[in-house]
Amino acid sequence: MEKRLILARRLRISVLIVIAIALAMDYFPWITGGLVGRNLIFVILGFCFLLAVVAELLIPRKEHRKVNVPLFEHDLFFIFYVVAVIGLYTILGGYSQIGLHITHPVLWVFVVYAFIKWNLDRKQAKKEQE
Repeated sequence: MEKRLILARRLRISVLIVIAIALAMDYFPWITGGLVGRNLIFVILGFCFLLAVVAELLIPRKEHRKVNVPLFEHDLFFIFYVVAVIGLYTILGGYSQIGLHITHPVLWVFVVYAFIKWNLDRKQAKKEQE
């Protein structure tokens, strides 16, 4: 059980790093000299989100609830990390080649979903403590 949690944590950290690099290549295509195209960035980001789902499934659960998962490993943190990276790259003068920007509606759907899920998990934990 502990091995699964360690593997999930390593996988999530790797995904966060790769997402930051992929978004940097998207927002600042001159970094790679134009060698990395839009399609490859879509594939990398899609693969990262697939690995994030795998990491989520690896986290041990007890009665459908994650065991010992701090906030920084919750989906809410993951989504806000992506929003923060996109915001940072936009402030630094980058422009997304694939159309992923801070006002993209799909991005905010994920934010709302993650916030609702975090809130429900928190309420469930509070009920179980009582």
